[in-house]
Amino acid sequence: MARKRKDKREFEEPADYDMNSEGQDEFNNEPPMLSRSDSRRGKKKTIFRYPLLNLLIVFFLLIPIVIVIVFVTVQNLGSSDEVKTETESTVNVSNNTDAKEEKAKAKKAAEEKAAAEKAAADKKSADEKAAAEKKEADAAKAEAAKKEQEAADQKAAEEKAAADKAAAEEKAKADAAQKKANEEAEKKAAASSHTVQAGETLYGIARSAYGSAGAAAGVEKIKQANGLGSNDVPVGTVLKIPQ
Repeated sequence: MARKRKDKREFEEPADYDMNSEGQDEFNNEPPMLSRSDSRRGKKKTIFRYPLLNLLIVFFLLIPIVIVIVFVTVQNLGSSDEVKTETESTVNVSNNTDAKEEKAKAKKAAEEKAAAEKAAADKKSADEKAAAEKKEADAAKAEAAKKEQEAADQKAAEEKAAADKAAAEEKAKADAAQKKANEEAEKKAAASSHTVQAGETLYGIARSAYGSAGAAAGVEKIKQANGLGSNDVPVGTVLKIPQ
């Protein structure tokens, strides 16, 4: 465009050049000359006049840059993925090892717990069995003791009844013997009494009852048996003669 305008300026005629009417008309149809500032504006307008072309230029310029950036990014991502993969593999191996160890520990703990629970259950069952056996033994012992006590009480009751019976019999015998003795004593007392006659003395009565050797002692027995204070006894007095 600038070259075309320059060529046009080279063929410009001076102002006083006579042209025919046709040449003058053609000259009048030519665009006027542009100044330097107008030329710069024209250039700028020309640059922005085709935006699609400008976009294509920018696109082709950016393609290598984008390719380089993508390549570098992919390289970095690949290396980071490899490191990450290795790290994850290491972590996975470590995690698997830890998981196996934890699983083994958990299994061992579960087995120990189950064994402890079984031992506790067995101990509890044995304790309950021992307690039941002890309870049964205590109940049997208590029952035997109760029976023994009942037997002892029955025996004691029978012995007491027998003793009471024997005592009653003995008392009855004793009462009968005492009664018989009393009757005999009464009979004997009645037989050994003496009624004082006229002219009798206490010494004579004692000599008749006890003999001459025991007359003096017999006087004292008669006095004690009858409550006499002297040897004088009125006629008709009934005296007890003790043996």
